[in-house]
Amino acid sequence: MQPIAEGSRLCLIAGLEHGIRPPLDTSERLWRVSGSALDPWLTLLAALRLDAHALLGPALALDFLDDQWTQPELPTGELPQLYGLELRPLRIWRPLLDHLHEQLGAGRLVVLEPDAWGLPDTDGQEYRRQHRRSTVIVNDLDAANRRLGYFHRDGYFHLQDEDFDALLHPCGPAAVLPPPAAVIELRGLVRRPADTLRHLARQGLERQLERVPTRHPVRRWARRCQRELDWLLHEGGEVHFQAWAEAGLRPLGASAELAAIHLRWLSGEDSGSAHLLQAADALRQLAVLARALHLKGSRAAETGRPLEAGPMVERMARHWSRGMALLGAGEIVLDPPPGALGRPR
Repeated sequence: MQPIAEGSRLCLIAGLEHGIRPPLDTSERLWRVSGSALDPWLTLLAALRLDAHALLGPALALDFLDDQWTQPELPTGELPQLYGLELRPLRIWRPLLDHLHEQLGAGRLVVLEPDAWGLPDTDGQEYRRQHRRSTVIVNDLDAANRRLGYFHRDGYFHLQDEDFDALLHPCGPAAVLPPPAAVIELRGLVRRPADTLRHLARQGLERQLERVPTRHPVRRWARRCQRELDWLLHEGGEVHFQAWAEAGLRPLGASAELAAIHLRWLSGEDSGSAHLLQAADALRQLAVLARALHLKGSRAAETGRPLEAGPMVERMARHWSRGMALLGAGEIVLDPPPGALGRPR
């Protein structure tokens, strides 16, 4: 893919100002974004007219790391096989603007993890309110007009003027420590038939199921969920609750939803894939409950009222167990539900 050059402007994928076809069916999405580095990739694939469903397999390997949930990882090793794309590290050793000119001019997109403080599409959230790294994919650079186009979360956006200066010429600690960066090599891009893509994704499914934790992650989370909620609703307030939810409920619910979308797509027209559809339904129900708990928790944080989360979390754990059992995900140690100890098994 050759860049479109207009004066000092470099743009690899043109026409995005007119909108992008959603990468997934968004009509019933509960979580528009997962909050992970996977989000802008899904939008990029849609802009390239590639089917993003094949990239969702890592959402199945969700795990709980004691005080937070993991997030879906980008399966970098599968990008060449699925789409002919390659992701390569970029070492920032000179001004970032020079690297953007060099790489975009060579036909490569640039992946950055800048401070979301200066990303205007997060207005009302991080924009000029809090500092947090967030993954963007740079596609369009117009240095003369101090304007930059980028994929971020579930859309394509532009920043300009002082936000452009803050990204390209940061001050303070950011000037000493440049953002992590990589480039996306587009020269080998390939659009595979749907059946071929599903076949490759099914091979990837086996690898993802091998990564499913061997101790029930939802039950491990359940042991501390109510205790943390009680503290947050009485001592922490709305801000602390949302921070807790971003590390817990969002990655749990969003990953379960992405996994359900992946499994439903993977089943295709295969009459022998009923177990995939049933597993997808179980994980979808988990996502529904996580969203409901998020909304209930937000209201409770605003009013200061207590919230009993135990029954909802237990139902979430059962849906996880059912989904993983249908998929035959390894030798999972299913922790017994509360009160089940001592009963005949």
